Amino acid sequence: MCSTAESGQNMIKSRTAIAALCGAVATLSLMGGAANAIPISVAFNFVPNGTLTANTGDVTTATTITSGAPDTVTQILQNNVMLAAGQAINLTSPTPVTLGATFTKSFTTALGAFSEALTITLVTTGASSRGITATGTITGPAGFDPTPVFYSASYTQNNGPGAQINGSFNDSTTPVPGPVVGAGLPGLIAACGGLLALARRR
Repeated sequence: MCSTAESGQNMIKSRTAIAALCGAVATLSLMGGAANAIPISVAFNFVPNGTLTANTGDVTTATTITSGAPDTVTQILQNNVMLAAGQAINLTSPTPVTLGATFTKSFTTALGAFSEALTITLVTTGASSRGITATGTITGPAGFDPTPVFYSASYTQNNGPGAQINGSFNDSTTPVPGPVVGAGLPGLIAACGGLLALARRR
């Protein structure tokens, strides 16, 4: 027969074990949620359908150029977000076109809203042209991880300052490599088999 003191100690041990178990379950749950999130994988071109206007009238000296809205998707090269051709893209307007400037870009698909925070990292100018490269992060709805994104814009003004400006834009992500979720033992066995086959060939 247990004494009252022993019963009390057993109860404390039981509660400690239950708390530890609950903590482990919570940790596994959080890890599972993180493992299920996937990088955003999208690459596409889009074009302005409206008029592009440089604040100085000249693409080579401009500090901002309007977005040319409406901007719409043309070619899609990579897509796990249900992006569609002809879809509208929202770009900060006027868009800054100088080194270090920041701006945003966004679009909405059937999966939800995606937003990019971008910083210009490279500017190149020609006799009647301007090229912009920007990097940043794209975020999306639940289930997607924030992912590095790269943006570029090309502006040309063939007839010189004051003339029509043509533009084209590109957007693409670089997914972060990681383990394949759910591959498990069969995937590991298959990978080992491939390595053994490669070793035999050599």
